[in-house]
Amino acid sequence: MLYPGFISGSYKSQSPLADLERTVNWYPEPIEPNSVPWVAALYPCPGFSEYVTLSNINTRALFSMAGRVYGVIGDAVYKFTESNSASIVTNGTVTNDPNPAQIASNGDAGGELLIASGDNGYLLTIATNTLSTISALAGKCTMAGMIDGYFLSFDASDSKFYISALNDGTSWDATQYAQRSIAPDPWKAMVVDGSRQIWLIGEQTGEVWYDAGTSPFPFAPVPGAVFGYGTPAPFSVKLAGTAMCWLSQTADGAGIVVATSGVVPARISTYAVETAIAGYARDSIITDAEALVYSEAGHTFYCLTFPSANATWVFDLTTGVWHERGVWDASLGIYDVWAPRSHCYGFGKHLTGSRDSGLICSMDTSFTTECNGDVIRRLRIPPPMFRAPGVRRMFVSRMELVMETGLGTSTGQGSDPQVMLRSSTNAKTWSGQRLASAGKIGEYNVQVVWTRLPSSTKMWVPEITVTDPIPWRIMGAEIDGRGFFGQGFA
Repeated sequence: MLYPGFISGSYKSQSPLADLERTVNWYPEPIEPNSVPWVAALYPCPGFSEYVTLSNINTRALFSMAGRVYGVIGDAVYKFTESNSASIVTNGTVTNDPNPAQIASNGDAGGELLIASGDNGYLLTIATNTLSTISALAGKCTMAGMIDGYFLSFDASDSKFYISALNDGTSWDATQYAQRSIAPDPWKAMVVDGSRQIWLIGEQTGEVWYDAGTSPFPFAPVPGAVFGYGTPAPFSVKLAGTAMCWLSQTADGAGIVVATSGVVPARISTYAVETAIAGYARDSIITDAEALVYSEAGHTFYCLTFPSANATWVFDLTTGVWHERGVWDASLGIYDVWAPRSHCYGFGKHLTGSRDSGLICSMDTSFTTECNGDVIRRLRIPPPMFRAPGVRRMFVSRMELVMETGLGTSTGQGSDPQVMLRSSTNAKTWSGQRLASAGKIGEYNVQVVWTRLPSSTKMWVPEITVTDPIPWRIMGAEIDGRGFFGQGFA
């Protein structure tokens, strides 16, 4: 019979007997049109290949426009080339701090980039490739944006945003600003969306502004666009397609993730994700959570990283399913936080930057290694199978993984790719590892099968792990035995 629910995302419940599902470095995708019997597949999350390595570490921002790519790495601003090189722009550095930096552009016509870094504002003149400090924005530029020819400088310390002169990032009038007035909680984040709206998120509430064309200050709140979802983590607020997504926190302290439809936010986190967030808040902090967004193969991914908690959760806005990503730490036997901190799409590539090195990588599903060169370790734990009522013991005689086979490499690691299986009968302890070949190159009819699996008086759940550098694509699993709950095998 088919293993029910084998293809899905991560849903690790408060009790492992309720659900202990994990999907790490894979993402589920429905099969369109639905095929019988397979309705979904697990596809590999992308790997990385070195684009350029820089002397500065901690990529705090990447930005692309009109065939150009720029980045803030540590305290330096770099201009990248399509030929896998980069150079530091002239005239100084930016303030370096633990937070991400932000870059906004007024386009080719304006020829300027506004850089927010360490609460200070900097202007990059594209024609001369020179960087200058904007004295008027000293201590007033936590985040940057652009709308209708105006640069926006957001001051988190004072709950204000300032605007430049029209199409002129060198000119800032200290009287040209907007301040929080609708609700008492201070603004913490500012993001401009694709509909020419400014999202201003506070600690407990948020609001949306637009270009009203008024004088002397052109921006005003959108009537009625006020909502009761703030954020403890300003750099979690990201535009993902047409939706604004962020880590929110209710007035009574519960951490949730929301996304908008129009100007209305709604909960997208599951109970399992919220349970994980609650644990992070107890054991570390969640205020340093950061997000990046990218789109590929019809999917838009909101990647939410908790650096202090060493965890990365990813929401697929296309399917509405969560999964996890991480870099395997063999010495500790755990997944560390996913490496990318910054992302942009430039030169026809997904470019990413790491928080702990100067490595800029190209990200693609055809790559099978992490930024550090290690082969990506992928994990799937499906929902448990339970003993049927009235049956003393359930028996699992055979499990077959339905997947593409014969994709091994010609030589080296992966020439005979292996699938590793462990199983548990109590959701606490696990059996030893058993291997099954996924087929050497060209062995397309190989069956990935395990037999004589443990019996159980309660439940049974497998754990699938792969570590070879091939494109692992899984459609589901079949299981044989007796005594399973609800399957007529009693």
